Amino acid sequence: MLIAKNDEKERSFLFRIVIWTASVLIIVVAAYFLIRSFVKNPIAGTWEYQDDNITMTIQSDDKVELQFDHLQEVSGLEVTLDCQVDKSEKTLVIQAPEQSRIDQILKQCDGKLSESALDTALSQFTTSFDYSMERQTLTLTDREYGEQMIFDKK
Repeated sequence: MLIAKNDEKERSFLFRIVIWTASVLIIVVAAYFLIRSFVKNPIAGTWEYQDDNITMTIQSDDKVELQFDHLQEVSGLEVTLDCQVDKSEKTLVIQAPEQSRIDQILKQCDGKLSESALDTALSQFTTSFDYSMERQTLTLTDREYGEQMIFDKK
C-alpha cells in the first residue's frame, strides 16, 4: 500500500532498503564462493581406484584413508596416512606410515596379512604425485616414474 499512495519519499526510502539488502546479499554470496574455491582442498572426497578394489578418501585435514576391499585374506582393511596438498603446484604427497603403525595394522589382522604384502600395497601410494581433475575423475601421476592412477568420484 505504501507504493500505491504515490508518496515519492517513502518509495525512495523503500527502494534504498531493497538495493542495500540486495547488494549485501550479493557480496556475501560472492565471498562464500571465493572462499570455497580458493581455500578448500580441491581433491577432498572419496575416490575409487579404477584398476583395483581400493577406495581413497582424502580429508581436508591432510589425511588420506585407504580402504583395501581385499588384501590377501583381509577384507575391508583401512589405513590412514598423512598427506600434503599443494594447490598452486597441483601436487599430492602421501607419506609412508611409521613402523609402529605398520606393526599395529599387522597385529589387528591376526597374521592374515604379511608385512611384505602391506608394504607392496602401500608403496604405490606413498610417494609424490601431480594431480589433475576432470569432471568426476582424479588422475594421480607419479612425479618420479610418470605412472598414472585414475580414480572416479564416489
